[in-house]
Amino acid sequence: MENIGALNKELVCVLFPGIVKNEEKAIQYLGGLKTISQVCSPSSKKHLSLSFQPDNPYVNKINGDVKAVTGVLLKVRVKKTKEDGKLKREVVNTSVVGQVKKIHKFESVCDFQYLPVTNGPNSECLLEKLIPAGLEDPKFLDEPAPFHIVPSSFTRFDKPINYAYTDKKINVTEDELLNADPDEVHKMRSDRGIPVRRFSFNLVDEIPTEPHEYFITIKNTKASMNPQINEEYEIVQKMFDERPVWSFNHIKHHTRLRTVNLKVILPCIAFHNLNGPWKLLWVKFGYDPRKEPYARYYQMLDFRLRNAGIYSCVSQDLETVKRDRMKKMPLEEPSEEIIPEGALYLTPNSLPTQRQIFYMYCDIHLPEVQEILAVEPPSGYQCHPKRGWLAANTAHTCRDIIFKYLKKNLKGNKHADLKFEQASSDDSESDEAPSAADTTADDSMITN
Repeated sequence: MENIGALNKELVCVLFPGIVKNEEKAIQYLGGLKTISQVCSPSSKKHLSLSFQPDNPYVNKINGDVKAVTGVLLKVRVKKTKEDGKLKREVVNTSVVGQVKKIHKFESVCDFQYLPVTNGPNSECLLEKLIPAGLEDPKFLDEPAPFHIVPSSFTRFDKPINYAYTDKKINVTEDELLNADPDEVHKMRSDRGIPVRRFSFNLVDEIPTEPHEYFITIKNTKASMNPQINEEYEIVQKMFDERPVWSFNHIKHHTRLRTVNLKVILPCIAFHNLNGPWKLLWVKFGYDPRKEPYARYYQMLDFRLRNAGIYSCVSQDLETVKRDRMKKMPLEEPSEEIIPEGALYLTPNSLPTQRQIFYMYCDIHLPEVQEILAVEPPSGYQCHPKRGWLAANTAHTCRDIIFKYLKKNLKGNKHADLKFEQASSDDSESDEAPSAADTTADDSMITN
């Protein structure tokens, strides 16, 4: 091998996507020597573009990707001879031309084009009608021209990708297969992580009375590696012995346990209500709120602030309280998010912590709301699928009461000029219009 000293010469390799028979045309397709020199300069960040029709501005160019490589360019001289009709090749000389550290590859698709060509068997190029070749008469602007607009993008991806047109494999449990929804249209994304047993509220199905073996196995496995989970399990179990219905934020606020551990413990003690009067709440196994009139205290109220001006005032006051609380907290940041008390309980002097917030009726410590809850349902009254054990329009009445206290607190806290033109909002799922029988029962609930 000759000329070893040429290794100090750095070269740039361009992998042309085709068989090069004319080097001048190949360089012209790449934009010319000047463009290639500018792209290959050390300070340039441009990509090398390739166009098989350099004079056509409507052609979608192919952009090359620069990749770092370690290679050597060799010049090999081969002597060809024919013996007995067979071609023989013999290497005569090998020399080093230089080293290659960069290579330009064209791996993107080039078959997405939108060229100015007429449709039909005898297609015609409209390039000359769209772009004047030289100085034209001013009348050229008044003459009709072909309507040809190039799309902003030809394809979402520059490179071809492999896609398997097959059904996605989803791991489901045996119970999920047995209780699968026959509706093939309204499909929901499969749950990730530990599958939680959810109960879609209705007045027919039986309430779960015990946890699934899957959750017990998961808890025991976690406890074998972390014995502290057993102690945390007893803490949560004691809370459900005192009260059968809790929200996840309530449990996290009172116990300060890690969210990862609560996701393992809760499915072993209670089931999660997906909707209905006790939506988003955890209910102890075996406790049926549809049969207990006292369960009205545990129902959920959705309260929202639709007035942006009021919400901005509430946010300002809450930011002030938050800054004062942060000053009193230690410098060490807690590893878990702390649920503030204002996000769970509502008192006459407190403000909602969010624009939309869910309150349990027993946590709304307002005299008017507690008086409404104190009214016992009449004998024979059955649980309503949406209102539960409460009378019609109870949610609207409670929202108006909360909004009244909210106005009072804001006016007393340097917001006296604030106008309250909009009443408190209700949730998107408004209560159904009660029937005649329901109206009679609800009126008796109020009079009693």
